[in-house]
Amino acid sequence: MDCKPAVAQGLVMSDTPIRREPPPTLERVLATYERRARLIAQLHEQAIAAANDLPAQEKAIKDITKDARRRKAEAWLIAAGAFIVAAGCILAVLK
Repeated sequence: MDCKPAVAQGLVMSDTPIRREPPPTLERVLATYERRARLIAQLHEQAIAAANDLPAQEKAIKDITKDARRRKAEAWLIAAGAFIVAAGCILAVLK
């Protein structure tokens, strides 16, 4: 068995220098800082708006919960009525 190391073909480092951007200028740094500050302020405003909207969301959730309970009770009443009618029919046939 002859073990020879595999030779990489096609992937060879070239002699071209790596292009690097010049260090950021003060204007670019300040512009980046201002963009970040505006974004943080916008997110802060959205968080405050969402926090102020929580009572409305809680009321909506309570309304949905109340409606769900009402529908559940209605379903149980319909099922109980159907059971009573079926039991009455069975008793009428047996007599």
